[in-house]
Amino acid sequence: MEIRLTPYITLRTGMFAAVIASEEEIIGLFERQPELKRYLFLYISGNGSRLLTRVGDRRVTFDVRRAFTAHQLLTILRDASHTIIFIEHDPTLFESVGGGVLMAVGKTIAEISAGSLVILYAPGPDRSFGVLAGYANQIITLAAEEVPVKRRTVQKRSLCQATLEAF
Repeated sequence: MEIRLTPYITLRTGMFAAVIASEEEIIGLFERQPELKRYLFLYISGNGSRLLTRVGDRRVTFDVRRAFTAHQLLTILRDASHTIIFIEHDPTLFESVGGGVLMAVGKTIAEISAGSLVILYAPGPDRSFGVLAGYANQIITLAAEEVPVKRRTVQKRSLCQATLEAF
């Protein structure tokens, strides 16, 4: 199973990819991949999701799980048997836990990626994402293309005072 993230980046089964991209880019990924309908797809979010309600094609069947703590995330990951596992990173899950739990989550994600494609997504990096991404096969940052801006040349006008003539 393959998902083409960009023309030059392909994600495959057996891979753990940590992806930093805009929300629009990830929503576009779901819209551009009609083959997602053929696979068991697990969407994991934390306390809230910025993407789930904006995914366009409602015919794609997602199993959705929500983790409110890092320990719940570990349980969800250990029970997962899906072809594609998409994790929307929520740094609030790791605020009150030690580094051991964070490392356990990273190791678990790496282990389950042996039989699945696991995508850990964040719109921007933070400390906990960095630790989890350390276990990834690939770290991908998708930046928006910058469009060159034409600069206008401004002509300086000479300022001079004009007087009105008498009628």
